[in-house]
Amino acid sequence: MKHSRHSFTPSVLALLTAMLGLSACSDTEPVTDAGTDSGVDAGLDAGLDSGVDAGVDAGTDAGVDSGVSEWRVFVTNSVQNADFGGLDGADQLCATQAADAGLEGTFKAWLSTRSLSASDRLVHANGPYVLVDGTLVASDWDDLVDGFIAAPINLDASGVARTGDTWTGTLATGVSYVNDDCAAFTSGSEGFALCGSTATIGAGWTQSAAPGCSTELRLYCIEQ
Repeated sequence: MKHSRHSFTPSVLALLTAMLGLSACSDTEPVTDAGTDSGVDAGLDAGLDSGVDAGVDAGTDAGVDSGVSEWRVFVTNSVQNADFGGLDGADQLCATQAADAGLEGTFKAWLSTRSLSASDRLVHANGPYVLVDGTLVASDWDDLVDGFIAAPINLDASGVARTGDTWTGTLATGVSYVNDDCAAFTSGSEGFALCGSTATIGAGWTQSAAPGCSTELRLYCIEQ
């Protein structure tokens, strides 16, 4: 795993990871079981405030009448540091990879900044989330954010299996990880952010560790 140059020394980062009960994300060695209980500590619970219910409004429920019967999810076929140019850049990456694979529809990144959570910016589907091969991931939004998914999100937009970890900035409940976010995912050097594992179906699928921003990871993409 690569470490970025920021105000934390490697020893302090190691201590931070240990205190959070997390395992280091890596783009070559996916975490298989870490993170399932990581949300119980103070650091990861920092986002469990009134924002948890913020997504129940009409805006995030916009998908209920869109005509979509299944919402596809995939992991990007590429890895990069945390500088996506912000949420818009991450969403564009998902849209591009979906289009390149011939997937119609709108796709956005499963990604939160400290000021805007995935729960607030993504459609809350009232039907199943599936991999591109039809494998069930979750029966609906509530099932997606209950701490467990039915299958790991480990296929890219073309259905090719991908291992490794993903930038998420998002707790298993869909709310933001508030400790840091690589300057709202515009920095590939300073700071750190939350990542998840493509090998995990517990909470670690989205909240596995907090690596430095120079670490090269994937993204999850979700149909809207």
